[in-house]
Amino acid sequence: MNIMRWIAAATIATATAIGSAMAAGNLTGGATPIKIDMTVDKKFSTTSIQMETGKAYLLEITKVAGDEWRFMAPDLFNNSYIYQIAISGKEIKTRHIDFLEFDDPGTIAITLVPNRVGVFKFWVPGQEATMTGTITVK
Repeated sequence: MNIMRWIAAATIATATAIGSAMAAGNLTGGATPIKIDMTVDKKFSTTSIQMETGKAYLLEITKVAGDEWRFMAPDLFNNSYIYQIAISGKEIKTRHIDFLEFDDPGTIAITLVPNRVGVFKFWVPGQEATMTGTITVK
């Protein structure tokens, strides 16, 4: 009879541990917001960002005004789990991004989880003198 109690207790403990692990396993929940504005004077609102591997981030990139611009961050995008891209309340599920192109003012939000440490550059081609920054992932 003692062996049956032990097996039952072990089964309950295992089920509880698995349930807790599954609940904690949503890497995209509670993403930390980070905002980058591309301003009228061709600058970024922030040029130095810190992230951690395995932690979710909501990267909100906003073009305030200006010409057609491409936001480039290929090393970050290639070394992250991309959960989704959101534009005007619409979601795109993808696993790869080359760049983000802004024809008009607006915001593109990317939910991602960096999976590799490093220093990753972001920039707007043709505007590197004033529109360049780094994201350091630890």
